[in-house]
Amino acid sequence: MFPPFKVRVSGLDKKAKYILLMDIVAADDCRYKFHNSRWMVAGKADPEMPKRMYIHPDSPATGEQWMAKPVAFHKLKLTNNISDKHGF
Repeated sequence: MFPPFKVRVSGLDKKAKYILLMDIVAADDCRYKFHNSRWMVAGKADPEMPKRMYIHPDSPATGEQWMAKPVAFHKLKLTNNISDKHGF
């Protein structure tokens, strides 16, 4: 995904292991387009695709590892192709 989603994690137990994942859900049932420097409703959205969660490839890792630096989801691939097994 470009630009990659990055997040700083804090408050974890340094020794415990954690799995980080991303789940993206629709905010409403509208389709949007970017026009004149803003997002505008452009009709009704397509039916929702089957739910998928993206597990960060460094998972599982200790809290200490997750908190050491920003976590980037640069390998995340967004797609509307339901046949794509690697997309989200």
